[in-house]
Amino acid sequence: MLKFMLAARRRPDTSQERYFYEWGIIHVSLMLQTPSVMSSFRRYVQHYSVSGVDDSMLIFPLSPMAWDNMADHVVDDYEAIGIPFKDRDYPQRMQPHKFGDDAFAVELLDWETVYEEPGFYAGGVKLIHWLRKRPELTYEQFNVAWRDHARKMLAVVPQGLIRKLVIDKHVPMDPAIFKGTLFEKGNVGYYAGVEEIWFRTVEDVALLRRDPALYEQLRDSYRSFVADQDTFCMVTTERVVYDYITPGHISPKASVLIPGTLEYEVDKQGYSGWNIPGWDKDLYR
Repeated sequence: MLKFMLAARRRPDTSQERYFYEWGIIHVSLMLQTPSVMSSFRRYVQHYSVSGVDDSMLIFPLSPMAWDNMADHVVDDYEAIGIPFKDRDYPQRMQPHKFGDDAFAVELLDWETVYEEPGFYAGGVKLIHWLRKRPELTYEQFNVAWRDHARKMLAVVPQGLIRKLVIDKHVPMDPAIFKGTLFEKGNVGYYAGVEEIWFRTVEDVALLRRDPALYEQLRDSYRSFVADQDTFCMVTTERVVYDYITPGHISPKASVLIPGTLEYEVDKQGYSGWNIPGWDKDLYR
């Protein structure tokens, strides 16, 4: 399985409150009633940027792009990424709902769970690092150094502070897969990986920076493989919208895929041709 992740932001003329409403309610409703989406995206997770966080609390700075949110989509394989974009239902139902800015950061990734506390599932506060690799390193060398860094981080960070740590490794992707979609302007393939670290509180996140000795240890470790330029972080809350891959947390099947349900029957009506048919004015003179 693979993830495709994207960071996004609102339009300058839109409040964050309105943007989160559009994304968290209207966009989700459209997804749940679009057959190609529900047939191909096996897990969908939303991340909402936390207000009040600044660079003094972080190992890496926030992005100058001021990203508001991040989405995480799990698919079975590379081919599954493009299924919704090639099907007719996605452009008819999802594409017209454009509520954000044109800018995106988009990556295809293969993930590896380095640590997870007993009984953990998802949710809570999450520190996300979008990492650029040092130019002299191959992706393989970057990943080896990254795993070593992750083990060191778990060893030096106070026990119990980190709830889960996942490294999402770069997978090559042809940007043409998003041709004609809202994501085609995304900076595809620019990052070497995305690091996800779960905490209980924002204050716990800040401890990585506010403990001087710990901060220096972590920064020295990152410097061996991460390029500072354009590397950035996000501090978010995590919302799992649906999940068809995690045992014990499997979501109900989407009703739009079940014959006989109202959503299924409405979808079969189609999504065009609602205007009044043409008529001959001469007949009514």
